[in-house]
Amino acid sequence: MSKPKISKDIIIPLDILPKLLTPSESRMLKNRWQILNLLENGLPIRAIAEKVKVGTDTVVRTARLREKMNLRGATAEKNRATIKTKTPWIFGKND
Repeated sequence: MSKPKISKDIIIPLDILPKLLTPSESRMLKNRWQILNLLENGLPIRAIAEKVKVGTDTVVRTARLREKMNLRGATAEKNRATIKTKTPWIFGKND
């Protein structure tokens, strides 16, 4: 017998979310939200890591998740080609 299909689209009320997360999970969620906002502003990876006080690997992981899950904002999508970071080492090119 197969498992019943359960919808993965659920709505979690924001007032219960802090009760479900540990303090560490809550802190990392806040950090990742800050990272997403700073990425939208076009800040370099290292500057974001320094500002949010996380490792560059956390910033890169969040940036990849942002691209994979299409978390890029609508206005940033239009300006995608005009945003340049000062970190060519990420993309392996020097323009």
